[in-house]
Amino acid sequence: MEFKKIVGFVLLGLAIITFFLYLSLPFIMSGSNKIILFTASVYLLNKVFFYSSIYILGKQFISKIGKYLPNWIEKPLLKLLKVQTISSKKQN
Repeated sequence: MEFKKIVGFVLLGLAIITFFLYLSLPFIMSGSNKIILFTASVYLLNKVFFYSSIYILGKQFISKIGKYLPNWIEKPLLKLLKVQTISSKKQN
């Protein structure tokens, strides 16, 4: 397995763990003064882990199946992910 794919799956695992922690933290820390601070920080960590893993895994996924996508979807998606164009379709 490639190093990037391993990093992507580790980040996705961390995103899943922080998501469940984000959901359960208000119940675990009920009555604490810093519940909002901890919940917000776990939420931000969740977003960082999730979007990083989607970015890393999405590049690999799109570069493999991109040639099957319609041209009007492929161009903006590949431009967003900063991946070279996969198919050499004629432009009208």
